[in-house]
Amino acid sequence: MDYEQMPKAALIRLLQEQEAANREAGKNGIVMNYTGRTAPWQIIRQVKPKMSKIVKKYSHGEEHRQCENEIWDGENLSTMVTLYKYRGQVDLIVADPPYNTGSDFRYNDKWDKDPNDPDLGDIVPADDGSRHSKWLKFMTPRLWMMREMLKPGGVIAICIDHRELYRLGMLMDEIFLEENRLAVINWQKTTPKNQAAHITVTTEYVLVYAKSVERAKTGTVERSALADARFKKSVDEDPHEWKQGDLTGKGPSAAANYAIQSPFTGDFHDPGERHWAAKRLTIKTWAEEWDVKYEDIDLGDGRGKALALVGWKAAKSTAQKKAVIAAARKRAQARHQKGTWPVLYWGQDGEQKPVKKVYKNLVKQGAVPQSFWVDDKEGPAELDAVSWLRNMSGRSRDGVEELDAIVGKGHKFETVKPLKLIKKIISIWCRPNGIVLDPFAGSGTTGHAVLELNSETEANRRFILIEQGNTDKGDHYAKSLTAERIRRAITGEWAAPGKTKAKPLAGGFRFLELRRDVIDASAVNALAREEMIDLLLTSYWDKTEKSRSYLKRLPAGSHRHLFAVNAREEGFFLVWDAPDKPSLLDSEAFRRVVEEARASKLATRYHIYASLATYTGAGIEFYKIPDSVLEHIGFNSRTDAYNNEAVHEQAHA
Repeated sequence: MDYEQMPKAALIRLLQEQEAANREAGKNGIVMNYTGRTAPWQIIRQVKPKMSKIVKKYSHGEEHRQCENEIWDGENLSTMVTLYKYRGQVDLIVADPPYNTGSDFRYNDKWDKDPNDPDLGDIVPADDGSRHSKWLKFMTPRLWMMREMLKPGGVIAICIDHRELYRLGMLMDEIFLEENRLAVINWQKTTPKNQAAHITVTTEYVLVYAKSVERAKTGTVERSALADARFKKSVDEDPHEWKQGDLTGKGPSAAANYAIQSPFTGDFHDPGERHWAAKRLTIKTWAEEWDVKYEDIDLGDGRGKALALVGWKAAKSTAQKKAVIAAARKRAQARHQKGTWPVLYWGQDGEQKPVKKVYKNLVKQGAVPQSFWVDDKEGPAELDAVSWLRNMSGRSRDGVEELDAIVGKGHKFETVKPLKLIKKIISIWCRPNGIVLDPFAGSGTTGHAVLELNSETEANRRFILIEQGNTDKGDHYAKSLTAERIRRAITGEWAAPGKTKAKPLAGGFRFLELRRDVIDASAVNALAREEMIDLLLTSYWDKTEKSRSYLKRLPAGSHRHLFAVNAREEGFFLVWDAPDKPSLLDSEAFRRVVEEARASKLATRYHIYASLATYTGAGIEFYKIPDSVLEHIGFNSRTDAYNNEAVHEQAHA
């Protein structure tokens, strides 16, 4: 094999497959095996990008808002392959796949031979002996594709319950690698009920993996009201809120093992089996802020030299020692009455062991995420070191009630993830201007969560939702539920009585239908003008613009060539009237382009699509139809072997 002659993308793919093959051989850990297993990259290689259509009827918001977010109606594996421009660009994937309950999972046997088949198949019954292997065959290529969509520092958070937890965990370890596992979150989905024969199941799980643990970032979570309540205006009238803290640290330390004498009682206090957590000079400075002075003295207690009141060492009799303590107490009590006590204090009455004031404005405002999320109304605030604060997750019931309030009852969704849960995941693992992908969008909780977070903080995250389900009547959930919920969230027009007008959320989205026909040169060349514009809008990607790489569509028919503008106010022009008419960028066409750009006060860099170009000039960025269009969506035989069987086989010959 001549590696030097291989295209870059084909070489990368070969290396990735070799890495996966090593795992298959058991070199890097456990690999799952089940009936009908096929390597995921072999399945995905057969999946072709599909044509798509922007449906204005279901899109919502002003044009500059529509182009920020996307809701796709289509089978999710094909849709992810079609979303070529987002490959390697997604910050966070939130996935809530079917749990294989016997009532929520469909499997199409044709997928084994043709993963392009759009049919979702039949419900897999709970008594199907092969239901677990079918579920794994369904999930494996989709998880592989999700990994491809993530940035190098991207994260996936996938929800699951006990039915497939172990199999999903092993599959995630195989595809994402065990060392990239960030967390297994246990969240309380419901309150306990005393109706189970053995144990009441009240929790579900979120498996969190990084594409690369070295490059992923985990944010903090906001402090709870309970944690903040410990900070309050106290008896010393300190203008700053504080709470009592420990002056000692865990474990012994020879350098910080000594006694401190109280100026109130004269008693010596040592750290016991712990150690003083501040430097000796700092401890002494804090103690002397009680208007007393300290000196070093050996008490003969086997510890280091104690901090004793000045005069204690020289005092020979009991009466002299009492006099030293009495003088110190008088000064310390006077300081106590003045208020705003020093950082080191001796309890509220001055008669206790030394403790520390911890000021709220000096405490880290975010808490480190923990792996147990319990509802606000249930359970203690903490469960040792693995408990999150009580208001972190919400419950499944909350998710259903939220959906009822927004779209009305009758949606037939019995389990819906609560906004709190999804918002918390997004706030921890997606940067403020990042992209969130949900391949199993369902009722659209992820999109709603993104919009709410954007409104609550200075963030402009974007979402891509994919929903492939439909009702028994053939109604697609993406239209009837997902898009409808997001539209109502944006407008504030909730269905619940008394909430006919909730607080509107800024945002918008494009609604796209994934079509059955595969994208190739003949399909592109057969497009009508508006269909061509749809394809150009959804396929264009300029990585130099990062998260702002989208095109704002202009009203149809407003210009002869100008159809969109990017974030840099550069115009995008299409020399294309119909499939059977000339598509030529010549001097006359360019003159019209310049006139339209000037009239719209655009920059003098012109992005022009046409089949042929006989004119070249300064500032022209020419995109050849169909070649450039196909390249944008990843369908290029010379540079990308991902979706090209012939090139792949040639590379392995």
